[in-house]
Amino acid sequence: MSTVSVQEINGEKQKVLSEKFLVYLVGGLIGIFLIIFMLLPVGNILRLSVTEYSSEAHDFIGGFTFKNFINYFSKPVMIQSLYHSLWIAVWSTIFTTILAFMFAYGLTRTTIRWKKTLYYVAMVPLVAPSLLQAMALISLFGSNGLLTQLFHLNWNIYGANGIIISEVLYSFPHAMVILYTTLSAVDSRLDEAAASLGAPGITTFFKITLPTTKYGIFSAAALVFNLAITDFGNPIIIGRGYHVLSTEIYLQVIGMQRFDLGTTIAVILLVPSLIAFMLNYYFTKKSNAMISSLAKPEIPPTRPLKKAAFTIFSWTIAFILVSVLGVIVVKSFFKVWMYNWSFTTSHYHFKIPGGTGVLWTSFWISAIVAIVGSLLTMLNGYIIEKKKPFFAQPLYLLSVVPAAIPGLVMGLGYILIFNTRFLNLDNIFYGKASIVIVNVIVANFTLGTLSSISNMKNIDNSMEEAATSLGADTVRSFVRVIFPLNRVSFMSNVIYYFMRSMVTISAVIFLVSPDVHLAAIAVINLEKDGLEGPSSAMATLIVVVVFITIGLLALFTRQKKVSKVVDIED
Repeated sequence: MSTVSVQEINGEKQKVLSEKFLVYLVGGLIGIFLIIFMLLPVGNILRLSVTEYSSEAHDFIGGFTFKNFINYFSKPVMIQSLYHSLWIAVWSTIFTTILAFMFAYGLTRTTIRWKKTLYYVAMVPLVAPSLLQAMALISLFGSNGLLTQLFHLNWNIYGANGIIISEVLYSFPHAMVILYTTLSAVDSRLDEAAASLGAPGITTFFKITLPTTKYGIFSAAALVFNLAITDFGNPIIIGRGYHVLSTEIYLQVIGMQRFDLGTTIAVILLVPSLIAFMLNYYFTKKSNAMISSLAKPEIPPTRPLKKAAFTIFSWTIAFILVSVLGVIVVKSFFKVWMYNWSFTTSHYHFKIPGGTGVLWTSFWISAIVAIVGSLLTMLNGYIIEKKKPFFAQPLYLLSVVPAAIPGLVMGLGYILIFNTRFLNLDNIFYGKASIVIVNVIVANFTLGTLSSISNMKNIDNSMEEAATSLGADTVRSFVRVIFPLNRVSFMSNVIYYFMRSMVTISAVIFLVSPDVHLAAIAVINLEKDGLEGPSSAMATLIVVVVFITIGLLALFTRQKKVSKVVDIED
């Protein structure tokens, strides 16, 4: 063998080793990032929940004990918060799943008109803080609510009733997306075959449609249960004295400085959340296995009566969802709701720490979260799906775990570990915007990674192989081939991360500080202080900012597509 050939072989080996080292380095850093900022804070909560606590010193004094759990379960008032949470979550799950299924069925299995409009209207709750539903219900059905006064209603919206309705409105788009995808992807020719054999529509629905979509239904139900049992915004506003686990954690930590009970309740909340997550993960896998590549998108003409019924139902749901947002927007321009209907913009002059600047703080934090989070999850998806290092499966498991951890638990874990001398990170994170950025990225890491992995599966391996054969290394291949092909998924993650960062409450409620004020937290503080006009104004501004940003990003993506088409034609 010639010297040149040996040198070429050695050069190729070095190139392969350097590229493998780069993949291991990046993947390892992402894994370490998730361990430090996800596993350790939650693990610390588990540790502190069984650690001796001094109520006088408001500090953990060491020593293993189950006293914290004994204290919790020995107080009937506190146990009631667990019962309340389960009660709220179960009924919210039932109502939301049924309504979302019928809505998704109307969009996918009937020929009603304006389907795309209905779909986007159903997504409206995603662009606003979760307490918006509670705020709107109080404005309409509270003791001084508009509909209460107009129709002399004698119905108590506060407590369990209000929380359940709020959670249904809040969780609806999440469940609808899953059910819409399931109903769209499951082969509809079975329904057609049953109909051609003379089976009545109701028989086809219960014998064919429901069984073929059962895993999608269960997946949506598990997700809604998780959202309802962990939500903080709606219960804290409309619950009043009706305490649930999420509000109990907040009251114990912020109100009473009882970190022992706070960590204990956080662990209790973590259990049903983990169970719901695992069920959702299992049913999602089962649902994907039932999806047919031969599913027919064509829908036969729907009978007039059925079409009319689903049209009325779908537009009623859409009207309710839009009305929730509309009430808050309108309320922000009236002097005093139900007492003084004079038009005013005074509510937009905020007399709070940071003033209108809280909106700017939320915006730039969300912009950083969107870019960094999307890049990290895309790299993560690329390494797991395309490079498949020996630690790909553990990295994947680390990436999906954040979806099982309630935001409130994650936030509490952050303040309990990053206000200490742990790795000297307190100087970088405690009381700083950086802790909010990292928290939101980690809390939403699962969906970003799963979206990236799904898109990576659609990219033919031959594309990267061709780039490699032309001399491109891993970095160039990623930048020149993978990233452009993954642009749509990347922009979707940017929008998702930005939107979640702007509206999230539970994940960051413990992380705001005198130096970091967030718009969504300002809404909840204003509402709790009885300043309903300013709280509605701040919520309106959040929605406007999110809408404008999403619109600009969508326009930018569309222009890039158009320019690319023009370049190809030229």
